[in-house]
Amino acid sequence: MNDPLLVSYLSPSDVNIVLDRIPQELRTRVREVYLSNKSYAVRILGSVRTRGRREITLYSVLPPRVSLRWYLGKGRNAAEFGAPRQGQWPPWAVRRFLLYDTLLHELGHLQLVRPKGRGWSRKFASESLAKEFATSWRRELYATPFDHPDPVHNSPTDDEIGMLPLWERLDKTQRLNLVHLVLAAPHQETPDLSAFEPLNAGCRRFMRAVLGVEQLCVNSQDPQLDEVSTVTR
Repeated sequence: MNDPLLVSYLSPSDVNIVLDRIPQELRTRVREVYLSNKSYAVRILGSVRTRGRREITLYSVLPPRVSLRWYLGKGRNAAEFGAPRQGQWPPWAVRRFLLYDTLLHELGHLQLVRPKGRGWSRKFASESLAKEFATSWRRELYATPFDHPDPVHNSPTDDEIGMLPLWERLDKTQRLNLVHLVLAAPHQETPDLSAFEPLNAGCRRFMRAVLGVEQLCVNSQDPQLDEVSTVTR
């Protein structure tokens, strides 16, 4: 990735975590999942190689300021991914959507539904079936808490939802800085979040989780904000 105006939201390990949660019989056709550095101006987030139906490409290198609201469609809402109804999505919401909607959607297209159908498009799941596959499996996976420190592998918690007012009050520069901090996780040193104050206890818990650190550096005098939990990614 050479374009400084784009950032990478996913890693191969992120993809593997999701695939490992899916029953083996539903992912037998997956030969490879590629993370492309082509952005296509956010017009496309994923695709399947038509011939063979064994390779998935995710276009996960996107602008740091992005909203995926127009991808939601009927029956889904931004809150399901930890995003606001309007405006720029936080980086954790973008990552959750790419993993638990786009990736699952493309996996849906690999499902053989008409073995005797004529042509690849007839044999494998259509667009509507792929959407159903992604939605049903995301909700199935999120129905049971998953033991993983990265918040995107579970549905949004109260702490994450509580981050939205903070996110919405940040200016463009603060949001850009926070995006880069989150996408650089896990951090070896304690990140300084003083520029994003005030942070309540819930926001601190969530930021420790999403940044993959044990403690945060903030300038707060509130003793209630000094609780520490161990979080590693």
